Amino acid sequence: MYYHFAAEVLEHSVHIGHIIGLSVSIYHWYNAIVGRLHTLRDGVSDSIAAARRKLQLIKNAIDKLSFTLSWITSYGELAYLYAEDLAVFIRRRHRFGPERFRRLGEIESHDCYAWFGLNPFGLRRLYLCWRVPTTFRTTSGKVYGGEECFLVMLFHFIKGTPFTQMARLTFGGDPRRLSEMFDLMIDHLYFTFYHKISGVSLDQWIPRYLHTCRRLIFDAISDGALEETLYVDGVAVDRQWILHHFDFDTFRPFAFGDDMAMPTARPGDSATRNSNFAQDIQRAFYSGYLRCHGLKAQVVYLPIGIIGAVFITELRQNDNGVQNMSGLNNYLLQLLSGILVGGLFPCIYVDGIFRLLATILPRFVNPTIEERFLNIRFASLRECIEHVFADHHNRFQLFDVPHRLHLFNRGVKVRRMCLVSFFILNSFYCLDGTRCCYFGHIPPTLEDYLPLDEVLSPPPAVNLGAVWDYGPTAN
Repeated sequence: MYYHFAAEVLEHSVHIGHIIGLSVSIYHWYNAIVGRLHTLRDGVSDSIAAARRKLQLIKNAIDKLSFTLSWITSYGELAYLYAEDLAVFIRRRHRFGPERFRRLGEIESHDCYAWFGLNPFGLRRLYLCWRVPTTFRTTSGKVYGGEECFLVMLFHFIKGTPFTQMARLTFGGDPRRLSEMFDLMIDHLYFTFYHKISGVSLDQWIPRYLHTCRRLIFDAISDGALEETLYVDGVAVDRQWILHHFDFDTFRPFAFGDDMAMPTARPGDSATRNSNFAQDIQRAFYSGYLRCHGLKAQVVYLPIGIIGAVFITELRQNDNGVQNMSGLNNYLLQLLSGILVGGLFPCIYVDGIFRLLATILPRFVNPTIEERFLNIRFASLRECIEHVFADHHNRFQLFDVPHRLHLFNRGVKVRRMCLVSFFILNSFYCLDGTRCCYFGHIPPTLEDYLPLDEVLSPPPAVNLGAVWDYGPTAN
């Protein structure tokens, strides 16, 4: 109604403007006539007086029309502003679309693959093996279906779409409810499957697959050859292939380890100054090397095609510091107790920043000829864990927008979300089997990774930021 009134009023003001323009032209015409009459000397005084009266009437009419035009234009503009206020500030009922795609059976095959990268059967396997309950209940008493929480969480992780856009284009309903569903599903996966991706998660694979992992890495190392070329004045004068045979009985590496940065939004600094915190929160999560705030994930990758363990801490720590905080070496010493390879413990191969420990093996320093060949071959082979990081980056677009990951207000939620993302990536590896192709091995099935009859332990009862060791012995 207000838009219609404003449009009509402004249309009338245009007509009045035309009348004012015509009146001004007449005024100037009469004024020119009076000027010419002044040049005549006799018998024109009455004509000049009549012309001046006409000029005064025209001027009064122009003033009234100008006032009317200003009044009408102001009312039209006010009507437009009021209509915009109604559109912005008045919340209408039923502004959200109807709910849809809240059940697994409602999603078509092409949508299932486009949204989740899975076929409907794989999606149902995930739903079953993740032990999703029939309903979720919030602390305020709201009840949501397990299927809708499962679908909303997976869609938001993979697509990275804001909840407002998800509600408008895909799932319908209130976007605030979608946010609650996402948090409920994240908490379910974190508390149910914590020890499948962190904590004592390596117990499931080591020492059961220890020698299988060693053999896979050993075969991949021994399978290649090195080309050595001799140049003289920029011209190749000699070229030979070097095929080196290593001893499996003394070959220790069974996994690869590395750290991955996960940028987030900058934590707010107002609370630091208002509450007189001893440490600057921003500085605690800032990396000068990467020039961003965030978290860091320490990842152990097994060549059977699975992520063995993940530890999350602040981005400020370097890779060696993260290993010390995680207690990975102590955990492996306990896990590999009594298992020796050539008189030493089996180990995880890492890059050169790490310290040489009983179960942590960086690249060899001052190497022998055999160790030099191993450095060259491992430098190529350990790229598999970099591809794991690329898989995480490409599959979960949610982490492409760091400004949505608020550490100050939702630090616990963000850390859980980062850890759960690697658990979901493991589940996709069990369904798809990607990175294990480097070693010619078939990955574990989803049912092997998440047996339905397995009794799972809850995560450790520690506060975020406490130093906790992987195993039962805590620092």
